[in-house]
Amino acid sequence: MEEGKKKLIMAVIIVVCLGFAATITFKNIGGSSEGTLDSLKRGEELYWIKCRNPECENEWQMDKKDYFVYLRENQDPMSMMAPAIVCPSCGEEGGYRSEKCEKCSLVFERGSVPNDFADRCPDCSFSKTEQKRKDRRKQ
Repeated sequence: MEEGKKKLIMAVIIVVCLGFAATITFKNIGGSSEGTLDSLKRGEELYWIKCRNPECENEWQMDKKDYFVYLRENQDPMSMMAPAIVCPSCGEEGGYRSEKCEKCSLVFERGSVPNDFADRCPDCSFSKTEQKRKDRRKQ
């Protein structure tokens, strides 16, 4: 094959690859808002929050969208930890995302049981995640 044809084929391959890359990039950038903060609607899901202040230990629910807006506005980019939420009862920054056990109704901070499911109840040892996995295996 002559040198000119080889260069032409290589140029066509490069242009086609760049076209695919641009299509994929623009599709991902300008695509749907699914999975973004804008896609969350208030009132669809509530998170439990528990105050770490031992004199308060208030428990309350917070809308999922409000929770993630709070995180976005208050997150320290240098920290791996979620910022504390201001407790409506004591006014201190002591609130952290928690779970409410379906078995015993205890509200506890996520990850209370080390090296286990984040939703493992430290009181009765129930985990909704574990239960879902067991139920799926039975099917």
